[in-house]
Amino acid sequence: LAGGYYTGIATIDDAGLHWAKVVGDSACLRAGIGGLDLPGAIGIAHSRSNSGGDCCWSHPFVGCDDSLAYVANGSMGCFDGRTDTAAAARYLEERGHIFTAVADEQIGGYPALPGGRSVHVSDVMAHAIGDRLRDNGDPSGAIESAFLELPAEIVGLFMLPTHMDAIFGARYNLPMCVGLDESGAYIASSPVAFAAAMRSWTWVQPSSVVTIRAGGLQLRPLGDGPNAISDDISRGDTRSVILAELAKGEPRTFGELAEIVKPLSQRHEMIVVCDPVYEALYRLEAEGAIERELTRVPGARDGLTAPQFHYRLAPCHP
Repeated sequence: LAGGYYTGIATIDDAGLHWAKVVGDSACLRAGIGGLDLPGAIGIAHSRSNSGGDCCWSHPFVGCDDSLAYVANGSMGCFDGRTDTAAAARYLEERGHIFTAVADEQIGGYPALPGGRSVHVSDVMAHAIGDRLRDNGDPSGAIESAFLELPAEIVGLFMLPTHMDAIFGARYNLPMCVGLDESGAYIASSPVAFAAAMRSWTWVQPSSVVTIRAGGLQLRPLGDGPNAISDDISRGDTRSVILAELAKGEPRTFGELAEIVKPLSQRHEMIVVCDPVYEALYRLEAEGAIERELTRVPGARDGLTAPQFHYRLAPCHP
């Protein structure tokens, strides 16, 4: 939850779907509108970067009739200009879907709607999943179909009140790991999010569809064609490159370290770089070789700040 500009959470119980969203970080969510008090034992949360909009532009995005809640991490990446998200948004609106993250002007590269409006691309994806659920009722098939028809360098999760025992997801090359212990299953971008006593955790493979339940997870390839994305960056090389960079004495953000590690891949696009960097940072921090520092930067509105992490070598590290 380090994004810190727009934050939200959704849960489900017998009464249906519940959610809360704020402009601000996870502390604002806890303090402002009782985000910790939502009922249920299953949920998803997200805190995103600063790209405009009000609290309606926070994740999770909610489908028509509160049918589902969806969160995503990533960007169009190499699919920018190759995936027609605007056409998909117009089609869904014509089908009767009502978006909530709509601006009266064009914001960044988000999908354009008639009348000069624009909509958050993850709002479009949430409704695309909902549209496919109307047709076949298969949650994992719905997110797979939406990801294949609207590809991007993303990872996404959704849940729905009609399936209270599971969270459904898919990923191209952005990270998703799953941890398991006696209390259930946990999903995050990095293993650093898990409790130290977590029994086990694993990366969800790139280019895959996943169903997560309290007792474990089910995985299958995303699509039937040649869609596999290789995780080809050596963990040992990643560790060496990060330590060499931090040895220069300047603290670095995750994004800066990811750019330094990226050339280790043999791929030219859809590079799986977050997994090796997150894993290396997780292990180096556990060993005491590096330290993670929290600073605050200006937030999405006046008077708000957002968290930013920097990594540096620990003082005792040679």
